[in-house]
Amino acid sequence: MNGKGDKPRPLSVDQKTFDSNWDKIFNKNVSIPANMWEHNCKHNGPHCCSKGESCNWCGMKEDGSFD
Repeated sequence: MNGKGDKPRPLSVDQKTFDSNWDKIFNKNVSIPANMWEHNCKHNGPHCCSKGESCNWCGMKEDGSFD
C-alpha cells in the first residue's frame, strides 16, 4: 500500500540525545534532591514530598506513619 505514513520519519536527533531526553521527560535515572523524599501515593501515584512534611494527598509521612 502506498501513501502518507508508509515510511517512518527520519530521526532528527541522534539516539544518545533521544535517550537522554526520554529519561528527562519520564523521570528515569533522575536523582531526588536532598530536601525531598520519594513517595508512591495510593491517590496520586509516585511523586516527591518535602522532607519533614507529609503527603498532601494521603497524609503519609516519610517514616511511613500517617497524620
